[in-house]
Amino acid sequence: MRVLYLSYDGALDPLGASQVLPYLEALARRGCRHTLMSFEKPARWADRDLRRRTTDRLRAAGVEWHPLPYHRRPTGLSTAFDLARGVRWALRLTGGAATFDLVHVRSYPCAVIAHRLLTARGLPYLFDLRGFYPEERVEGGLWRAGGTLYRVTKRLEARFLRDAAAVVTLTDASVPALSERMRAVGAEAEVHVIPTAVDLTRFPLAPVPPEPHLMYLGSIGTWYLLPEMAGVAKTFLRRKPEGRVTFLTNGEHDLVRAAMAEGGVDDRVDVRVDVRAVSHDRVPGELATATATFALIRPGGSKIASAPTKFAESLAVGAPVLVNPGVGDVAAVAGREQVGVALDPQRSQDYPRAVDALVALAHEPGIRERCRDVAKRHFDLERAADHYRSAYDAMLGRVAGGRRA
Repeated sequence: MRVLYLSYDGALDPLGASQVLPYLEALARRGCRHTLMSFEKPARWADRDLRRRTTDRLRAAGVEWHPLPYHRRPTGLSTAFDLARGVRWALRLTGGAATFDLVHVRSYPCAVIAHRLLTARGLPYLFDLRGFYPEERVEGGLWRAGGTLYRVTKRLEARFLRDAAAVVTLTDASVPALSERMRAVGAEAEVHVIPTAVDLTRFPLAPVPPEPHLMYLGSIGTWYLLPEMAGVAKTFLRRKPEGRVTFLTNGEHDLVRAAMAEGGVDDRVDVRVDVRAVSHDRVPGELATATATFALIRPGGSKIASAPTKFAESLAVGAPVLVNPGVGDVAAVAGREQVGVALDPQRSQDYPRAVDALVALAHEPGIRERCRDVAKRHFDLERAADHYRSAYDAMLGRVAGGRRA
């Protein structure tokens, strides 16, 4: 099976390394031959060592890679320019002797390219949503509600959903809203729920650390409630003076330090606090040192379709997670499976109770094994790859059946 995979996220990005490359490698083991088109940011493209490692990794999986440059500014116009170039490049790729069976498009921007390939080449596409993009941009303060970018993207969304041969969403919580959108535009594609996955071979089960250690892993940006997370971190240090807190983030260190300093905690003099960056290949080892992890995300209508990768990675090493309701399925899974604690970030009076509950959970007998089991059952990369391969087969079967009819 030949698949053209389109991603506006770069293969060199941390997200690409964790949520694009592992899927392509796993699907290669299931008989899929992928050609990857991605948009690479200049700073990461300039890292020759990173570029070489990524190229070698893709080549070893039999993936043909076509990286295109990503442009950030001017907002809107730069994306239009990138996608116009992507359309030209994709038409060139699909117009020769090498034929593709389908297109797998990751998120909304590159769906423009996939839809053009459907009309020009007759190639069916799997629309891998990765979240409700138009609403995310508005709720994140990046677009104006009802503005031109929002309205244009919503019109495009209707086309993408209507003409997709299959649709993938990350969460069960998003299915009712997604189904309603699809009914409204007459879309008939099968919907598959495939959460963000973790390569369990890279994130092995780790023993309980000798000292209480709370960790945050990932970016500090649009959606993360940094003041509230700093409040939880400071509460943890007050409740567990012998413990420590680590923020592992590739940027925004000054923002983290400022948020912690508001409560009188300075990582430059307080050895219990660590704020630093870490390369993607070192994440599993760092995460293994955590007693528990935490992530508070601003809830909103769009976030029911989100599935934070850090949640699955934490459970994989055996660390329970402090989360908040309103973000995909994380609070439901944490409560149902007893692998985490849910907290309303706006109720600071509940921080001590939540921290105490998280610490107690992290020291329950068998908790590490329970977290690992949940990761295996819900977030295992191999299970996700099986589901994607089944989705490929099912959509091609439906397309072939439609042609015969």
